[in-house]
Amino acid sequence: KHKWPSLTRKPMISVHINLIDGYRLSSKRDNEIIKGSWGKLFLHSFVPTPGKKALRSQLTSEIEAQISKVYQDTRSLTDNEGNPVALRLDSHVHTHMIPIVYDCMIDALKNLNLLDQVEYIRNSTEPFIMFYSTSGIRGTFPAINAVKNILLNLLSNRVRKNCIALHINTGMMWGLMMSGKMDHTRVSMLLPKMKEYAHRHNLYLEILCHPGIVLMDEMRPEYGPDDTIAFVSTNRDIEYDMIMRRE
Repeated sequence: KHKWPSLTRKPMISVHINLIDGYRLSSKRDNEIIKGSWGKLFLHSFVPTPGKKALRSQLTSEIEAQISKVYQDTRSLTDNEGNPVALRLDSHVHTHMIPIVYDCMIDALKNLNLLDQVEYIRNSTEPFIMFYSTSGIRGTFPAINAVKNILLNLLSNRVRKNCIALHINTGMMWGLMMSGKMDHTRVSMLLPKMKEYAHRHNLYLEILCHPGIVLMDEMRPEYGPDDTIAFVSTNRDIEYDMIMRRE
């Protein structure tokens, strides 16, 4: 925080809600690790499972604790115009797109009296057909990413409608189909099309990539099994190169 005033351009800050791994902030026990599952959260959204009420309470409490932590640490900061930094929300592996999680996130914001201060909620949706209709892009991404794209697109309409009703900005993103390998060549090929698509649909375009890498001796027990692989992947060097290249 003490370095913030020296930044010539202030970055946007978002609460990156994590219900998959990391330490549980709402727990009364020290260093309790979250061991969440995307699939289970999705299942609880559409199936009347036992313990659903208790799960909603637990999710709301944890999301509330995470939002409160970031808000308390950033509430004194100002943006480039001198206004308090906006409250923005997204989540690790896009769990906030799952209906039960999204609803708990809104409940948490209401409990904290912060709903009116939210400027932006990420809507993890990107145009599917563009990746198949563009020469040089088609066939260069894993099939599992196509499944992720389709599933999140199906969930995105509910998020978009809710954000509109709450007068919260949202938009579209790019980084699902090419997740883990947003390389300079393919990004350069698709960027004009993505910008044109966003402009035509009057959408805010959010580009998602992961240019930071974790060293093996920095690995910690709170990292989940997927992150243990992803955090040290050399693909992150590829995305770092894409971000840093100027030509």
